[in-house]
Amino acid sequence: MFISHFNSLRPVCPNCRTRNETAELGLALVEEQDGDDVVSGIVGCGACGAEYPVIDGLPILVPDVRRYIQDNLFYLIARTDLTPAVESLVGDASGPGSMFESARQHLSSYVWDHWGEFDPEEQLHANGGARPGAVARALDAALAMAGSDLPEGPVLDIGCGAGRSVREVATRHDRTVLGIDLGASLARTARRAVVGGEVDYGRRRIGLTYDRRRFDVPTAPEGRADIWICDVLALPFADESFALVVGMNVLDCLGNPRDGLMEMDRVLARDGELVLTVPFDWSAAVTPVESWIGGHSQRGPHGGSGETILDHLLTDGPLAAGSLRRKPCTVEIPWHVRLHERSCMHYQTYGIAARRG
Repeated sequence: MFISHFNSLRPVCPNCRTRNETAELGLALVEEQDGDDVVSGIVGCGACGAEYPVIDGLPILVPDVRRYIQDNLFYLIARTDLTPAVESLVGDASGPGSMFESARQHLSSYVWDHWGEFDPEEQLHANGGARPGAVARALDAALAMAGSDLPEGPVLDIGCGAGRSVREVATRHDRTVLGIDLGASLARTARRAVVGGEVDYGRRRIGLTYDRRRFDVPTAPEGRADIWICDVLALPFADESFALVVGMNVLDCLGNPRDGLMEMDRVLARDGELVLTVPFDWSAAVTPVESWIGGHSQRGPHGGSGETILDHLLTDGPLAAGSLRRKPCTVEIPWHVRLHERSCMHYQTYGIAARRG
């Protein structure tokens, strides 16, 4: 966590935010520091006394930090220095469905897409026609919908995953770009890539077999980007803090997408813009069916169409999510996720942009 970013973004206590109170956070303790970068320490709230750890340069700014640490303890303290042979044995021993294997699969899919094109050992195309960099290509198409007359202010990349979109936005805009994600493993990987220029991950071959890949990647312009662990449903920022919010394939990963849109609206500056891509790939394990944007209740006037309902959420009317108003342009964007060397999941995402009135 760069101190300069912390001071300029002026995060507020997410615990106080749940009570509609605004209390700025302060850096309470620094235990390890590398120049401007706090590697290990504690961020604190003087109003409610809440403490938030900084681990591996990642501040964990969520409302219930105790619950988050309990739920994510495995990912937060997981070793990243296992040798390939030992990691392979641990993977075999832990077996399918284990937390270890779930984390490896998740990282394999997303790191491959975000950074695989910089891997000198990577093939241009995977079986199934997928090739690395889909998220960057989708971002290009999505950003084309955003206006060039944005107000002053930083950029927020929600659900940034392995961090490629953070790097790409930072190279296009001379602004601070903050990527946030709730996934500790992805956030750690993103920061190592975006700030440190290094990628080290297990690329899944098939089943429980993985090949360790280590390579250098182009970083974001120095001092322009960072990665934090935050919850989109409880953003630790004051109102009107950002000029642009980017959300690549994240809306259908939220417990309550409409509340997520309301939070994005809250932190956007007046005349700021929101750019989203959505595959509408809902899971009841993540989002209760009644909160899905489309995909159910096809007997209604919207016919179960996610695109129609999202358009209504970003338009004047009873469903409006705050003051976000959609722009007339939309775009269909291909996106894919590599599962293993014989399987890729292909999506067609819906791209939409909105301006805050």
